[in-house]
Amino acid sequence: MSTEPPIILDSDFLSSFAWVNRMDILEGLYSKRMIVLEEVLEELKRVPHLASRVELSIRNGHISSEAMLANSPEALQLAKFLELGRYGTGEASCMAYLTQHDGILGSNNLSDIKDFCIQNKKRLLTTAEVLHQAYKIGQINLDEADEIWAGMLSKKRKLPASSFTEYLSEFQGHHTN
Repeated sequence: MSTEPPIILDSDFLSSFAWVNRMDILEGLYSKRMIVLEEVLEELKRVPHLASRVELSIRNGHISSEAMLANSPEALQLAKFLELGRYGTGEASCMAYLTQHDGILGSNNLSDIKDFCIQNKKRLLTTAEVLHQAYKIGQINLDEADEIWAGMLSKKRKLPASSFTEYLSEFQGHHTN
């Protein structure tokens, strides 16, 4: 069993991969380490083909699904986050879960999530980082990464550059040894 903390998946993060039909990238990198909360699944069900791609990963054992128990500390924290009116149900449920459990937050919603992660000392994992990791280990090549990135952008996913190649050059510019 992995000693790595679980990755709690937000709907925007999951849908980035589901939209371009590349759940295999997440499965290849993080199989059996990912958790999707019922509240996130409910959000995804607004777009049935996205939900079905995620549910297939659950059925195949790559992602586990968890529900919050009524009146649990997580559920009470979720209610507090939702009362603020600042967060969507999916991101609020991920944050509430992480107030009570160890884990990494898989999300692209940096404006809302970043402060939470800093304050609660939680690692944030973005779609761009996942694609970079998949590229680094040779799971995808540069052309594939650019194609996936373009597909995500076409589905209105928020990414930090106009292409993976551009992201890679910016990343390497910031991380020189």
